[in-house]
Amino acid sequence: MQTYHIHIGGLVQGVGFRPFVYRMAIEMGIKGWVNNSPDGIHIEFSASDDLAKDFYDHILIHPPVNAIITHHSIHPIAPREFDSFSIQKSSNDAMPDLLITPDIAICPDCLQEISDHTNRRYHYPFTTCLNCGPRYSIMQTLPYDRHNTTMDQLPMCEQCREEYFNVVDKRHFSQTNTCAQCPIPMHLYDANGKLICSENEIIFDAVDAALTEGRIVAVKGIGGYLLLCDAANEKAIETLRERKHRPSKPFALLYKDIEMVLKDVIISPEEQSALRDKSAPIVLCRSGENRNGIIQNKIAPGLQRTGIMLPYTALLFLIIKRFNKPLVATSANFSGSPVIFNDEEAIVTLGEMADLVLTYDRVIVTPQDDSVLQFSSLGQKIILRRSRGLAPAFFNHTLGKTNECILAMGGELKSAFALYNNGNLLVSQFLGDQASLGSQKSFVLTKNYLQQLFHCSPQKIIVDKHPGYFVSERGRAEAMRKHIELMEVQHHKAHFAAVLAENNLLKTKEPVLGIVWDGAGYGDDQQIWGGEFFIFDNNSISRVAHLDYFPQLLGDKMNREPRLAALSLLMKIPEYLETIGHQFTDKEWKYYNQLIAKPVTLSTSSMGRFLDGIAALLGICSFNTFEGEAAMQLEALAENCKDTLIEKYPLPLANGILHWKDFILGILEDIQLKKENNYIAKKVLYSLAKAIACISNEFKVNKMAFSGGVFQNAMLTDMIPEVMNEKKQLYFHQQLSPNDECIGFGQLAYYFIYSNHEIEQELKISEAVSSL
Repeated sequence: MQTYHIHIGGLVQGVGFRPFVYRMAIEMGIKGWVNNSPDGIHIEFSASDDLAKDFYDHILIHPPVNAIITHHSIHPIAPREFDSFSIQKSSNDAMPDLLITPDIAICPDCLQEISDHTNRRYHYPFTTCLNCGPRYSIMQTLPYDRHNTTMDQLPMCEQCREEYFNVVDKRHFSQTNTCAQCPIPMHLYDANGKLICSENEIIFDAVDAALTEGRIVAVKGIGGYLLLCDAANEKAIETLRERKHRPSKPFALLYKDIEMVLKDVIISPEEQSALRDKSAPIVLCRSGENRNGIIQNKIAPGLQRTGIMLPYTALLFLIIKRFNKPLVATSANFSGSPVIFNDEEAIVTLGEMADLVLTYDRVIVTPQDDSVLQFSSLGQKIILRRSRGLAPAFFNHTLGKTNECILAMGGELKSAFALYNNGNLLVSQFLGDQASLGSQKSFVLTKNYLQQLFHCSPQKIIVDKHPGYFVSERGRAEAMRKHIELMEVQHHKAHFAAVLAENNLLKTKEPVLGIVWDGAGYGDDQQIWGGEFFIFDNNSISRVAHLDYFPQLLGDKMNREPRLAALSLLMKIPEYLETIGHQFTDKEWKYYNQLIAKPVTLSTSSMGRFLDGIAALLGICSFNTFEGEAAMQLEALAENCKDTLIEKYPLPLANGILHWKDFILGILEDIQLKKENNYIAKKVLYSLAKAIACISNEFKVNKMAFSGGVFQNAMLTDMIPEVMNEKKQLYFHQQLSPNDECIGFGQLAYYFIYSNHEIEQELKISEAVSSL
């Protein structure tokens, strides 16, 4: 009989892997032990060669439902004798080398338990098991064991301890195990921060009464606080918008179950599967019959889709089950600031937005908003925000292997950094707009937390080229302070590198055409890019075409005011300037006419601003009250158009420039002909898709990859394959958003492209020298 050692890495902690191995060993009559270590799962056991192989194979083929194995090995070691099989105390003597388990939504079994009046966890609001519950948000250090989480202060009662140590129980080694006999204490406060009570049933009654009366309640979730109110109470929704300073940005809705959801929206099979997924994201679904009486025009003004979520904790389920109607559920933060997650801060500050604050004594280590995604009509998944339930793990990356620790700081607006350490890759949750002081603090908190978890300090830092980004300045300052290497990567090249790496294209032998359309990024020519075409070939990225430049009026102010983008576009067609004059006051109009008469100092090729300008020309959005508002309104209009389009607005390519003047003239002519806005909006998207098809033929490239915030537009994403005259291979983001949340990962991917290019160049030089 031989003794073996098995090492398994990946997403293997917080998913019930040790109990699974234990049960398998007992069933197969194997003696030895299993434990957690910062680098994964370790197993030592004695068995015959055949039995060892069967044991190993079964672990790899039938792992726990939430586990993801990324690497594994088995090898013989010095013989040892074991009396039994056991779960040993976790080891802390290895360097961290595993994926962090995201928070997991409450599972169907636990939902059943809290709904069963004969079960001892009936109505217990913190019910979890091996297959569900908080993970990333409560983890203080590795490995994932109770004493390394914020559950450490909460001792288990005798019954919970029996479950914890019972090998056949689904809570065997469930680190978040509690019940009503050893509860996580819950507390309810009024708007002035005064404690009302700490008794569960009284709290639930008070919360339900407040929601019924049209009041707003702040409730602690897994990654931060949520604000809840009745989705069928117009006054409550208006009050919430006033208090959050959020005039028109859409709210998400919390539903009890799919049956309740189906009364209000139309759900595809992909959307239904996503709603029930263990990540429990917000899913944007098309509006339907509205049989629950929700105030749709106040929840998502002017839009065709509503953000839907199901309860991801027992607490949220019990609240929505008792209320039994849809609830608005939005992050507890002021507009532009990160979600509030600290209990003391919540009690003191949330009274400005909420009438009641419901908290509990399980500390959140790192804040997270809810993840958001949507599906196109063809079933293409588009991640709009990657956070709770998805971050920070990134699976099966193909960047390459280096022993270095590299920190990629990411972008500014939709910030998310990437951390590469000895082959492991983490991409942080969405961290907000880094112009906000609160978001900057959240960024530093999360960065320090993940570096501490992995005991790593960066040896290289990568930043965006933009000279004014706070996040880039922070990276430059750290590199200078620590005397480590700094690399700058152009924004849109990072976008392109990200989608290449996500689709395992970094080593492709064929050229790939990259279409990167977004709002803004600092270009290599010191202009503002955003309507870009690149070719990736021979480990090199080259800009080959772009939308024709137009003036970037008043810097970032144009990003917030689509009317300025329209004014900029009409500078090339001055005879139409007066058509938008009504969007300005007399004083403004005089000032802006003087402004556009001056020489242009900064120009942009931004497709995002181009679409903003079109939205303003159509009169649907002069000011963005939130990022992307004009583009979302334009897409909503297009979705309302039932016409089959044949004609398109021209967008010809000449000498690497997409000339848009006739495109805008065509829109202005259709406006004069009193064509419906929804028709024009759809024609705009159709014309852009046709332009992409033509350009791909122009460059004779069969592989095409798409990134940038414009490709959050589901209708445009569907149109692209539909208009292709030839069969093309199209690649979109898989685990990341096409918006700037992918920039950190893209910076890392660009670094590996650059490194491979340097290696290739050195090999060519070496070969040339050898041939002399």
